[in-house]
Order: sequence, then structure tokens, then C-alpha cells
Amino acid sequence: MESRPISLIDDADGLGTGTVHWTCDTLYVLTETVFVNPGDALTIDPGTVIMGRQGLVIDTLTYTLPNGNPSLREDYIFSQEAGSLVISAGASILAEGSSNCPIVFTYEGDPLDGSSGYDVRGMWGGLIVCGHGALNTYDGDDTVEGIEDESGQDRNVYGGGSNPDGSSGVLKFISIRHASTSRGISQFGNGLETNALTLCGVGSLTAIEYIEAVASGDDGIQIFGGTVNVRHLGLAFNQEDGLEYDQGWQGNGQFIFAITDEINGVGETAGDYEGDDYEEFDVDMTFMPYSNPLLYNQTYVGRGDATAIRLHNGAGVRLHNSAFLNFGLGIDFEDEDPCDAWELLLFGETLIENNRFWDIGDSSAISEMILYNEGFVWNGQDEVEAHFLANNNSAMDPGCDFLFASASGFITDPIDLTPTTEAFAVDSSYLPADDWFLPVNYIGAFAPDQTNWLTCWTYMEQLGLFGEWDTPEGVTGGCTYAFACNFNPDATVDDGSCEVESCSGCMWPDALNYDENALWDDGSCILQDINDCPEDINQDGQVTTTDLLMFLSAFGMVCP
Repeated sequence: MESRPISLIDDADGLGTGTVHWTCDTLYVLTETVFVNPGDALTIDPGTVIMGRQGLVIDTLTYTLPNGNPSLREDYIFSQEAGSLVISAGASILAEGSSNCPIVFTYEGDPLDGSSGYDVRGMWGGLIVCGHGALNTYDGDDTVEGIEDESGQDRNVYGGGSNPDGSSGVLKFISIRHASTSRGISQFGNGLETNALTLCGVGSLTAIEYIEAVASGDDGIQIFGGTVNVRHLGLAFNQEDGLEYDQGWQGNGQFIFAITDEINGVGETAGDYEGDDYEEFDVDMTFMPYSNPLLYNQTYVGRGDATAIRLHNGAGVRLHNSAFLNFGLGIDFEDEDPCDAWELLLFGETLIENNRFWDIGDSSAISEMILYNEGFVWNGQDEVEAHFLANNNSAMDPGCDFLFASASGFITDPIDLTPTTEAFAVDSSYLPADDWFLPVNYIGAFAPDQTNWLTCWTYMEQLGLFGEWDTPEGVTGGCTYAFACNFNPDATVDDGSCEVESCSGCMWPDALNYDENALWDDGSCILQDINDCPEDINQDGQVTTTDLLMFLSAFGMVCP
């Protein structure tokens, strides 16, 4: 990392980044909230590292209601603003990493050597992508939570429904670590916080795939409205929720992994499924569009008394072929608002089908797997249980190792989430009909063949979460990535052993310590001093008339 020059990125007094290309030979540091303005495009190469500056709060403003009582509202005053990157509605980001060269978002000063555990949270702002999709807010639009546009251009406004299925670009193989900051508390008592990744009114033509969000001070990924589709999400050890959605999200999701560690105070729920902002008096009178995504092949893992899924504030969901393991409660099904999760079930908007639960509460009893909560319908619990049983949901042992242990933000006892084929096989009648989905015949986010799409590019693996996977009989384990020092061309399944340290060195031919066998540059190059004689301007080894003429031709110039 030492070999990369640092480029400090600010918002250029409201001009934003412009249309620009960030490359992996430079470290980019976000010194404040930085916008990509409407009409501009940001391209980020594989292997690029973007760091955000930490926000420093020096004071808090409090308020009083007209009746003299204290308001819940608090505004934080910063001596140093947190660095965030906001892709405004009408702008685009093209950030496509690869499985052997992800793009990393983290905090300024992260050594990136595996020494920062998941107990390091809230160290910078986050990545926010906005679009012109549909929301169910009262006016049909909203401003990004935790983000202000000091320039007055409203670049933090999203929604409106003018381009509901548009594209905000591509995010692929992105690792987002240690994010989230808060600007204060709203008058309704809600924190004004950023997340690791926030998708606001984003359209379905945007590509979001292979994203990990780890150690956020708030949520891993939060989706506000829109029709964006997401696939291969890894959400680990975030302070509040792994996946949260709100304001009428209508997209698809497949292969989503979320893990909480409630014993160490990390994770209120793995999935916080929210429908609207009724509690803030900001919802369309019809409550539409409903939050009602179509989700397949999720695996949620808990530790402690946390809840796997909280359905509330008008949330619907179509939830299929997913596994929920080791939580205090499975699905918390709330009925408090006029149009809440209960009503979405009655309207036929919610379908919970062919999911598996294990080690839920004390016994995995049906009332612990799904609970009608905070409602006044006398037979509410009976109705949610009847829906649960009628749609082939059940308690079933996955036959895998989902119990983990940790210390100081690192995993001391890893997990292996490969299910047994017999227990978690899916009948063809439960496969997705929508051709966006991959029709895999197993429950959960991981295949029975021992492959793990979260290895070789994620911070989770660096923390030791997956340990060493057992190689199934009949296949050859080893490093399957050609870039690595220990690449094994005969391996058929990657075992997580890839490393690049033993074949790294100085790759600059003009350096004193050039290593012709090095495959990775480790920043160790020692350069020759070729300017022992500063008077030799053209560096030909002697001071001649040519050097004098070169000097005279530049005499009088004003240096930048």
C-alpha cells in the first residue's frame, strides 16, 4: 500500500467529482461528503482502494417543542466531516471489481493487513447510490438519511418515479468495511445515519452483485424504494441490521448471507423488513407501492437472542428457499400501524414459502419460528402459523456447522455453511419462475458442493469466518486463482488457501532491488538517485551548452 500515492478527494465546492476514472495505482481519500453530480460518471478499476475520513463531533444542538417540552431532535456539529461517496440521481458509477481483485471501501488509515477486527465500526460515512425510482413517501421523493448537500443543489434527493427502472451503473465485487456515521437524531427519535451501502430509489437496470458489507455502525445494506435487484450479498457483524429495506422496495434478491453476533452486541436483526415511513407521517395515502421484494436463497446466522427477521411498518415480502439458524426469534410479524405487516399478509402481498428454521429460541417451536406481535387481532398468531405450515416452512437441521466463536472482533471458531444435500434439497415445484433468478435446487445461500462465493475476495474470510473448508470426496482442493503464488491448475474447488506474499517483490526494472520473478509489487522498490548533478539538466552525464540553452528557454516562467 505504501507504493500508492494518495489523492485527497473533496466535493470541489459543489462541482463534485466530475466524470472521472479512479485507478488501482492510487489511494483515494474522501475528505468530506463527495457527490458524483447528475450527468457525471465515476469509473473505478478493479483493485482500487477508496478510504473515507472519520467524522469528529464537537457539539450537539438540542431543541425545545412549542409547549416547552424537550424535542427528540439532536443535530451534531462536526469539526471534521465524515467522508462519504454519493452517486446522485442521474449520475452513474461503474465499479466492477473481480473475484481476484475486488474494489475496497474502508476508513482512512486502515492498514488493510487483517489487523482491524469487526469491532472497529463507524469509522467513515458510506457509499450511497441514488436513482429516480418510485417511493411510497407522501411527496414521492426523499432526502438521503445522514447526508446533507451543503451546496444547496439537492443532490441528496432521490425518488420521484420519473425513471423507475433506470440504471445508476454497476457495483460488482465490492468490499465495504467499518462504515456509518450519524448526523444526529430526528424529531421522531430516529438516528440520521449512513450505512455501509445505501440504495435510494435505484432502478432495476442497475447491477448490484457480489457485495460485502462488514462492521457498519448501522446497517450493512439499506434499500429505500425503487426496483433494484441484488445478488450475492454478504452482510456480517453490522451494528443494527444486515439487510434493511423501506419506502416500497419492489426488487429481487438472491444469495444473501447475513450473520449477527448479539452476544457481543452486534446485530439487532439480520433482516429488518420495513414498509413505509408512517411513523414519521411521510407516506402516500394509499401506502403504495408496498415494500414487497421477491427473495430466494438467503442464509441468516445468529448468535444470542437477536431476531432473524422483523416485519413491520407495512412491510411485505415473498420469501422462499431460505435458512434461518440460531436466533432467539425467527420472524417477528408486527401489527401496529394501520397498514402493517399483518395487512400485507391479508392482502396476499406476503408469501413465506419453503423456508427452514433451526435452533430458534429454546426449541424451534412454531411460535418461536413465527410470532404475531404488537397487534390486536385475537387470532393473529393462529393465522400466521397457518400460513407458515400451509406453505411448507418447517424446522430442520441443515447438517452444517453454523456455530461460531469470536474474540476482539476476530473469529476463533469458524463456520461451514454447506448444507447436507438430503436435508436442504428443493423440489422443482418450489423453484423461481422469474428468469432473473438462478434456479438452484437447494435451500439457503450456499451450494452443497462445497463452493463458497464469499472466499478469496472478502474481508469476512480475512477475519477467519470460514476457516478451512473440508474438500468433498472426488474433488481436488487447492488455490484455483491464477493470480496467486500457490495457484494449483489441478484444483477443482478453491479451498481458501490462495496467497500472494511469497511471490511479491519489487517489479520496477530500474530499481536497485528489482525482482524479475515477482508477480506482485510489494512497494519495496529502492530507486537509484539519478540526479547527483542537478546542473546536468538533460541528464547526459555532463554539463554543456545544451543544458544552458534548456535553462535559458525556461527563464522567467512562473512555476505552478
